[in-house]
Amino acid sequence: MANWKPIRLYELLETIEENKIVLPVVQRELVWKEDQIELIFDTLLKGDSFGGIMTIKDFRGKKSLFDFRYFINNYFSNMIIISSNSGQLTQDISYVVDGQQRISAFHIGLSGSYNNKKLYFDLFGESDHRNYNFKFASSLNELKKDIDNYNGTKKIPTFWISLIELMNYFKDVGFDYRLVKNKIFDDYSDIITDEYKDLVDGNLNRFQQEVFVSPNIGICEVTINRNNTEIENRQNIVELFRRLNQGGTKLDGLELMASKLKGFDPKNEIFLSKIKHDFEDIGFNQDEIIKLIFLLQDDYNKNISDVSKTDSDFIRKYEDRIYNILFATRKFLEFSNLYVFYKETYPSIIPLYFIAYYIFHTKTETNQIKYFFDDFDTNSTTPLVSNWIKISLLCKVFRRRGAGWTAYSTGIRKILEIMKSNKDNPFPTTLLFEMYKSHPLEFTEHIKDDWSWFNFYDFDFVMFLIYDMPKNFRKNDIDHIHPKSILSENKVEWNKINSIANFQLLDYKNNRGSKSDNELIYWLKNNVNNIQAYIKFHLIPNDEDLWQSQNYDLFLESRKKLIIDKIKSNL
Repeated sequence: MANWKPIRLYELLETIEENKIVLPVVQRELVWKEDQIELIFDTLLKGDSFGGIMTIKDFRGKKSLFDFRYFINNYFSNMIIISSNSGQLTQDISYVVDGQQRISAFHIGLSGSYNNKKLYFDLFGESDHRNYNFKFASSLNELKKDIDNYNGTKKIPTFWISLIELMNYFKDVGFDYRLVKNKIFDDYSDIITDEYKDLVDGNLNRFQQEVFVSPNIGICEVTINRNNTEIENRQNIVELFRRLNQGGTKLDGLELMASKLKGFDPKNEIFLSKIKHDFEDIGFNQDEIIKLIFLLQDDYNKNISDVSKTDSDFIRKYEDRIYNILFATRKFLEFSNLYVFYKETYPSIIPLYFIAYYIFHTKTETNQIKYFFDDFDTNSTTPLVSNWIKISLLCKVFRRRGAGWTAYSTGIRKILEIMKSNKDNPFPTTLLFEMYKSHPLEFTEHIKDDWSWFNFYDFDFVMFLIYDMPKNFRKNDIDHIHPKSILSENKVEWNKINSIANFQLLDYKNNRGSKSDNELIYWLKNNVNNIQAYIKFHLIPNDEDLWQSQNYDLFLESRKKLIIDKIKSNL
């Protein structure tokens, strides 16, 4: 049975503060950004529709159907939010199935913060033109002193007040905007001149109407059928959750899979949150964790309808082992000098799936898996895995599309076929390379002196190798060593200007500052203190004649040889 009822926003906030409306474990975390929260407050004051709220009612004295968590009003990115099991309910509660993002937005905006920023409201906004201004800021100093008026014909001053402060004004005087107005006029008499009093009056009146007076939020409350089993009710609600996924900030299939897994066992939320928190630095967000769980069971293409209690049981059985294989995978990246590349440039997660897969299916005891690569220099698996991932990254195997190969479908399926047949055997690097060639991909496991191969290599990884796989690597700015403008004037072909051999990594300050469009030879001699160290670091030929753009072709040939030698040494 479902009942619709309209309530005021302030009533909803009171219900949240009394912990009578909660988030079931199947709900994802807050995903709305600052601008989305600002926009819904604009929508609120304009009196426009922002959709209804769907809840499921659970009753006092019963065991809670779901683990749940309370709404938070002080949000931080990457915070760990875990639902808890309250056991027997001490009061009736309502689980939010649809509308979490909107409710959270109102709760944060009116009573809390978003990454230490409060939401401010401009009381000089032109309410008669429905021109309302909301903005998150850490302090008033960050906010604009004036903004465009409703039709952009002139600038008008602003008067920002945090919504928390504004809410306190209303609470102090009994929710009468006229009393609030008089108190604000007194408190800010140095700012609010007679010219702007009507604007303040209009905004306060509108705020009171939409927050405290109008029943503008529709809540549909569905009652649980207690004749069903606990698992049946959980999965029915997850199915309702899926069907309600229309419009708004859509959940994708993997998010719905996560909800379904949490519905089978609330402990799965703790597992997914912990893995994400501890391994997101190497790319394992919730989606990637779920894909890995399916791959570990030799299933590469699971649909939401296929997610079953078997998947939940697999997590429960192997929770520690899965955590430890990811710990070992990150250690591998650190030992092989690839950690920074993964952390800074976000390459494909596919090879990490299969390094984790390989470790999982070895006979290594769960409590020892963390140390799988600790004997990095003597472990016979290390060079096989290292060679496979580095050569595959260089040849863009995990980014290829077309010609019968799409990395995230064909690639995963083909790699899994080989890995399945080699569980607890030596890592099948040779077999994987043979599969690449037979597909066929533009692939070679050997670095050739033929520069044409660099057209097929991954640019980011080439730059990483050129700079000797540094511990601190960030693609701040890609710079043409010989300036593009000068080469263009000299009628150099475009593909030569943009050759990898004419690129270096240069910090933003130098690239946009002194370097700019200067001839290389002049810039080196006038701006670089230690030229020999600089050209060695950037693999620039030592011959000064090649620093002149008129000798650009010879420069390219010379630097290509230096790059090939460096990549060979790093692989």
